[in-house]
Amino acid sequence: MKKNLRSSLLIFILFSSIIYSQDFAAALKVGTTGISAEAVRSFSPKFNARLGFSFFSYSINGGGGDKDDYSYDAKLGLFSISALADYFPFERGLKLTAGLVINLNKFEADMKPTRSYTVGGDLYTPDLLGTMNADISFNKIAPYIGIGFGNPTAGAKGLGFSFDIGTIYQGSPKAKLSATGLIEPSASPEQQQQLEENLSWFKWYPVLSLGITYKF
Repeated sequence: MKKNLRSSLLIFILFSSIIYSQDFAAALKVGTTGISAEAVRSFSPKFNARLGFSFFSYSINGGGGDKDDYSYDAKLGLFSISALADYFPFERGLKLTAGLVINLNKFEADMKPTRSYTVGGDLYTPDLLGTMNADISFNKIAPYIGIGFGNPTAGAKGLGFSFDIGTIYQGSPKAKLSATGLIEPSASPEQQQQLEENLSWFKWYPVLSLGITYKF
């Protein structure tokens, strides 16, 4: 009973702090996680909390020319939701940041042969050879640490600027291969594991962002 009472009291104090906090700001940023929007709440001159999301997508296709054996379509999709806490040792300027990111970033690629091959008198057309697909994903929950400059909830109302540099620990990328036609054996579990091993160095995702802020 006493434990539940203490927990309820702590939650009440936390929500009271949120409701009656004097300083609130919003931020719009661009960086390596994409285009970001954040809501910022101050809990004291030295502590802020941030909740935001980032998104970006990019598609590219190529190959299929006279000298190409394959054509490809690739798509990078960035989408993440962040819950971060900032500590300002000097109340303004330098900040130390830590928190969690819901990491939904992914990479997809489709590859298709564009040439026919004759082997032992047999003709193998692109349709017979089939297609290959690769999906790369990451840990859905990932910790973030970083530093930066700018306290959007400090000082007078109005515009400000922010800078962040840090890293997201996303773990080793996870690969999923699939294929059709005669190249289907190329999507074997062994090849999938080999691809994951080749990408295992990419455990840390670099974060660099610049943005404008507005204090209400």
